[in-house]
Amino acid sequence: ITTVLSILSREAIQKWRARVGEEEANRVTKHATTRGTNLHTLFEHFLNNEDITGLKEWEVPLVNLMFRAAKPELVKHVDNIYQQETQMSSDRLCLAGTVDLICEWDGELAVVDFKTSAKTKPEAWLESYFVQLSAYWAMFSEKTGVVPKKLVVFLVAENGDIQIVERRNPLDYLKTLREYVSKFIQHRDA
Repeated sequence: ITTVLSILSREAIQKWRARVGEEEANRVTKHATTRGTNLHTLFEHFLNNEDITGLKEWEVPLVNLMFRAAKPELVKHVDNIYQQETQMSSDRLCLAGTVDLICEWDGELAVVDFKTSAKTKPEAWLESYFVQLSAYWAMFSEKTGVVPKKLVVFLVAENGDIQIVERRNPLDYLKTLREYVSKFIQHRDA
């Protein structure tokens, strides 16, 4: 699923890289990737009720700040974890990927995606995240027969701001996903 979605942003990323230069683009990309991976690791261990204070990710000041900001929100919203960092697939969609979290979120079954960012984002910029979540929604529903009620983007900004955006219309995003898959195939086969 990540490969399919990345094709859509490829042109914008290339323009950005040309504008800021390769060295700066590589620095920003590495920072963002490392930040996201480290915070995901802390979330995973925390949600498994494991001690995180001994993890190397805990020692990174920015990641520690972001985790401390996110922790009360995770405690408030997350219950009864069904899947976490689980590889999933769909025969119907012919796609696979790794879901961050499927849990009860405020008492309703939800597919949750953890995101990090330098700052919070306008909701319109989160739409591709919901397309990704709809794929995991379909994969989980197909394999288990259980249908989650909502999709949740849980974004943590570097200043500690938390942005939680929920959607209840996964079928709409699946339509968009089909369009993305078609574009991906066209680009791949060109």
